[in-house]
Amino acid sequence: MSSAPSLSTSSSTCAHDLGPGTKVCLRCRQEQRDAARSRHQQMLGVFGVAAMGVFGLYVMGASVAGAWHAAARPDTGRVVTRASVVASSVNGGHEVKQQGDSVVTARTAIPATSAASAASTAAPDPSTTVPATKPPIEILVSEGRTDLTESLIAERAGDSLVVDFDTPTTRTRRRDKFEAVVRRTLPMIYGAPVDSVLRAIPNGGIVGDVDLLDELPKRGVRLPLGNGSTLELWPETRPGQDGPLVVSYWARVRR
Repeated sequence: MSSAPSLSTSSSTCAHDLGPGTKVCLRCRQEQRDAARSRHQQMLGVFGVAAMGVFGLYVMGASVAGAWHAAARPDTGRVVTRASVVASSVNGGHEVKQQGDSVVTARTAIPATSAASAASTAAPDPSTTVPATKPPIEILVSEGRTDLTESLIAERAGDSLVVDFDTPTTRTRRRDKFEAVVRRTLPMIYGAPVDSVLRAIPNGGIVGDVDLLDELPKRGVRLPLGNGSTLELWPETRPGQDGPLVVSYWARVRR
């Protein structure tokens, strides 16, 4: 084991005034210690600056990545508004017809006077009350917004919902691509019963030969569920650089 380097300084190299018989200068030794401590602090400073630079690059990269992901995600404000309109239309009437971005209710809501009169009547006898019928299929996503997959969003309002796929890789003008989105997202929302229905429909059978951009948003798609109910789908479009694009659809189950 090698010994530590000596900090002693001989009288021949020492600039201080050494007394007779003194071979070690304490002031030289202190200067050497101060010089070693200074070098150590300089190295720590260099390492600290390097660490701060790496941390700064990390923060900058995280900020850029967050901004990119935020820009890549679709605008959800339109989805929230659309889902609310769909829900109010379903609750206020029996038939909903879509054309472009407008929703027209075929039958208006019950007048306030009639509703007040109905509310003033006596409550029915619990023994004769008919139990509420169970919905034909259940919606698996909760009220409000749910992230599905690959930046796809489901926005639920009551028994209706909007599926938004306005992303560079999923918005489309093609019937087969829209059908692929429907087949991928509906089982995430309604589960195995709808998945079984979709498996029984051959490829291309959901949309058929109907024009996706003009005719289908007006007439919709109706998938029989086999229990007296129907799953309705209505694609929605928005203007694109080269024409309209299908960017979402809203769905509901009708008994």
